[in-house]
Amino acid sequence: MSRFVNYRKLFRLYEFIQPYLKYSIPLDDRLPGKSVLVIAPHPDDEAIGCGGAVCRHVAAGGAADLLVCTMDEARKAEVGASARVLGIRDTISLGYPVESLGEQAALAEQVFGVLKERQPDILFVPFLFDNHQDHRAVNEALIKGYRRHAFDCMVYAYPVWFPLHPNVVIDIGPVWATKKRAIECYPSQLATRDYVTMSHALGQYWAQVKGHGLDVVESFFRATMTEYVALGKKMLSR
Repeated sequence: MSRFVNYRKLFRLYEFIQPYLKYSIPLDDRLPGKSVLVIAPHPDDEAIGCGGAVCRHVAAGGAADLLVCTMDEARKAEVGASARVLGIRDTISLGYPVESLGEQAALAEQVFGVLKERQPDILFVPFLFDNHQDHRAVNEALIKGYRRHAFDCMVYAYPVWFPLHPNVVIDIGPVWATKKRAIECYPSQLATRDYVTMSHALGQYWAQVKGHGLDVVESFFRATMTEYVALGKKMLSR
């Protein structure tokens, strides 16, 4: 796959997602299901992208598992600490090197193996055009695997490296301090960028767009797996 986003396709993004967008962005009070699986291409994506929503879901009695696709020595202990802060029940690691997911022929089968085993109602995954090659490789694996495995659930696609246009937001003001602690479990990553400020600033922006006295939210592109895969085929096709 290409290392960088094809910007010709990026300009077509809004044409493709327009049917999913509303002028007033819906606010989800709770996730529509009990069981959550978070796919994190790298340890820390789960905390940065959807940690607040996961924390709220667990506090409300839901269950959340984490599938981490890559691993490095620095983050082996960090991911466990972050998962405990967020209340994640179980962490599964595929153990691939960072920036190698596009080369892993078995990735699609492994991802769908976990989906079949855990049977989540909700899947969190980086958005199709999130600007990291591993993030896009995970989405390509979902599209590839869906051809053989007709697994359906609700997808909440989250941003890390690309501020997507959401069609739903979740109020994380009450749990922001917990999300912040989860991100801070990754000192190896905070040494290069202030992910706390990045995440908070993006959340404050969409909170102001939504209004209603919100302070900080998490933003998502929500679709069924069937819809998300169909959209991905259009957006990622050569």
